[in-house]
Amino acid sequence: MFFHSWASVGHVVLASAMVFLIVVAMLRFVGQRALARMSGFDIVFTVTLGSVVATGAISRDVAVVDAVAALATLLVIQEIIRYLQSRLLPVHHVVRERPDVLLWDGQLLEDRLRQSSISADEVRAAVRKAGLRSLSDARVVVLENDGEWSVIARREGESDESAFYGLPIPGRPGNSPSDDGAEAVPTHPHRLP
Repeated sequence: MFFHSWASVGHVVLASAMVFLIVVAMLRFVGQRALARMSGFDIVFTVTLGSVVATGAISRDVAVVDAVAALATLLVIQEIIRYLQSRLLPVHHVVRERPDVLLWDGQLLEDRLRQSSISADEVRAAVRKAGLRSLSDARVVVLENDGEWSVIARREGESDESAFYGLPIPGRPGNSPSDDGAEAVPTHPHRLP
């Protein structure tokens, strides 16, 4: 089982090199957007792409042309979905998970923490990483749809807070169509975990 033949090894080496070079060329054509921070949609795409690459490189039953056709199909589908989700809000909401507001105006939001299965400790860690010493120093903490944390500090003076549009902000039902005007439930800042 360790060795079939040199022809088999040669096939794997040649197919792997061809598929690798074709994937690099295709991703170069699609651009950097395909390699940006990943949402759930991007992770599924990447795993599927990797599976096709591996199958095309190793399997003798799949011709390199078939693997390339599968890769091209996946990239075209991804680009169509990316185009539609950037122009149509319903498609955007199907493809991209909405960001979660877990702290607003220095207050942890109990219902949002439970709904997201996020601990208060994780929010406090994000606040510390942002260089803030207190939850009350933060205007908002958001768990973005790519898994990254956004922490916006309180600032003196007026702001239109336009960066918050689309986020489910407590008491601002018109801010996010998906929020349905729900009020968030604040919790104590020393909540554990």
